[in-house]
Amino acid sequence: MLWEEFLNIESSQKMIAPSILNADNLSLKEQILEVKLAGIKRLHIDIMDGHFVPNLSYGPELIKCITRDFPDMEIEIHLMSNNLPVMLPLFANLSCAVLEFHLEATDQIDKWIEYVRNKGIKVALAINPDTPVEKIVPFLDKIDQVLLMSVQPGFGGQKFRNEVIDKIVFLKKMMANHGYVIPLEIDGGINDVTANKVKVAGADIVVAGSYIFKHGMIKDQIDKLKCVMK
Repeated sequence: MLWEEFLNIESSQKMIAPSILNADNLSLKEQILEVKLAGIKRLHIDIMDGHFVPNLSYGPELIKCITRDFPDMEIEIHLMSNNLPVMLPLFANLSCAVLEFHLEATDQIDKWIEYVRNKGIKVALAINPDTPVEKIVPFLDKIDQVLLMSVQPGFGGQKFRNEVIDKIVFLKKMMANHGYVIPLEIDGGINDVTANKVKVAGADIVVAGSYIFKHGMIKDQIDKLKCVMK
């Protein structure tokens, strides 16, 4: 089900994945360098299509530039689109480590899981806050990661929705009962307080955007999250 390398490295430790959505676009390269120097190994990049979510963000060219200038950074692409036949091929052919698409975006989930896997990329399923978490259970034996949204996707800086805590607890119990060792990632409204909540509930990875890029020195904010997630 899971790649041995992924199990040995990522499921055994907590991780912070900064979302560049809230970074300063005119200083993006400098801010990614700050993130890297703060000890971060993975970047979370939100791809919004203006249809599945009411916002637009980045395209494939930005990913190419980041992987060119930061070849040792893992790129995690969070695809917020329901036009998977067009959008998935655009990003699955890039040098990304993880590609996440939404359960709500398609009724051909198995097809697209297999498609991403065949590209040699780790595949993750994302679900929105209002989607029953039970819907992701049938796919746990086919994916490499789960992304639970703790805000409605589409915009950064939203308030954390506490009901996601119960979803984390449910999924971790479900995984344990079936012997699945799958990293569980939380995205939305993450700060030092909410990061602690989701870690205690069982989360392995937190995505933080505005907290890192808009509330002080980048390294200081990352260090605060590291203290919580260790």
